[in-house]
Amino acid sequence: LGMPLGEAANRINQAFVDEVQASITPIRIPLPGSQMRKGVKARAYLIDLFKREIPARRAGDGQDFFSQFCRATGDDGQPLSADAIADHMNFLMMAAHDTITSSATSLVMLLGRNPEWQEKLRAEIAGLGLNDAGALPYGQLDRLELTDMAFKEALRMIPPVPSLPRRAIKDFEFGGYHIPAGSTVSVSVAYTHMMPELWPEPTRFDPLRFTSEAVRARHKYAWVPFGGGAHMCLGLHFATMQIRILLTHLLSRYRIALEEGAGAEWQAWPIPRPKDGLPLRFVPLAPGHRSDT
Repeated sequence: LGMPLGEAANRINQAFVDEVQASITPIRIPLPGSQMRKGVKARAYLIDLFKREIPARRAGDGQDFFSQFCRATGDDGQPLSADAIADHMNFLMMAAHDTITSSATSLVMLLGRNPEWQEKLRAEIAGLGLNDAGALPYGQLDRLELTDMAFKEALRMIPPVPSLPRRAIKDFEFGGYHIPAGSTVSVSVAYTHMMPELWPEPTRFDPLRFTSEAVRARHKYAWVPFGGGAHMCLGLHFATMQIRILLTHLLSRYRIALEEGAGAEWQAWPIPRPKDGLPLRFVPLAPGHRSDT
């Protein structure tokens, strides 16, 4: 959004949380005091906020997503409407923010539980030869192969979108059930990612499941955190880039130390998150252990 952290940002964040939580509440009428009422009010607040900000963003030269949406034009060369911009931003906050936040949280937790993998990724990052004074060149990101595998394994174990709604385009059989063409079905990503016939020892964190050889040996839809086929999420590469940058800065400076029992229980819907907030510490690395020395 290109906005500074503070009270205003906190209110936006809370409004977005209320809006997302309302998406799964069983009471779909905005009764007073209900989660649905909170969600409806939150959406109204966010849409109004975005629309009020549009003129200033169009007049400025900000490089944040919101500002770029405000200056974007459609196929007809005309600026996007205020309604379109507000809706795009509201969706973007869920599709590109909440999901990546969930994924980053699960990866940090799994690295905290598996310190040997922290060290492997830290060594890989150190191999880039970066320092605090220099920027991270985009071309260097593809060298972080183990980091990419660790992210994929975190997405397997705790997919940010637990299920995908789809429509059957032809009749098929699954699990002894006949599914006729045209039926609305929900593909359980979380279940698929824990099928032992596809993933031996599925509850074990093992990024080496994603070596090129291992990937080629599996069914192409065994791993579907971003969906698959024509409807695969466009954010796949953007999310991967964000995580590589995050871990480069994090693991080159800190060791992840989880509090006892942290992350033991997760809220699964609508987007996974630890019920305890994942209490942890980022312990500064000793000078001799940092990748910038």
